[in-house]
Amino acid sequence: MAVVSITESVKLTGKSRQTIYRHIRTGKLSKTDNGIDTAELIRVYGEFVTPDTANTPKSSNVTHHTDIAAELKKQDKVQEMELQHLKEQVELLKSQLTKTETQLERAQHKEDKLLQIIENRLEAPETNSVVNILKKKFL
Repeated sequence: MAVVSITESVKLTGKSRQTIYRHIRTGKLSKTDNGIDTAELIRVYGEFVTPDTANTPKSSNVTHHTDIAAELKKQDKVQEMELQHLKEQVELLKSQLTKTETQLERAQHKEDKLLQIIENRLEAPETNSVVNILKKKFL
């Protein structure tokens, strides 16, 4: 279901702001950081009643509720599409991360190989070379 603000809850239920806040405070009605779920409003207060339809015939209320239901279904569909798009983006990012990790491992392996080649080709310094004797003397 959709999540609505306190103001929208007042309009949908026909209750006052004070009543909504009191029911939240006492725990009769639950509220999240994003607002109040319409299913929660229906659970606590029953079918939606708005001030402009309170005195209209029942068939008009049914039509109004049908319109609200259709709008909520539309919002749900949009949210489902957004969720699917986000899931696809997460999968793409995971794939890119795996590819980058593989490339990093290959680069590290190549670096290790090159260091090994360089170390094997360099001659070990002589222990009695002039440079080593001077280093020992002055350092």
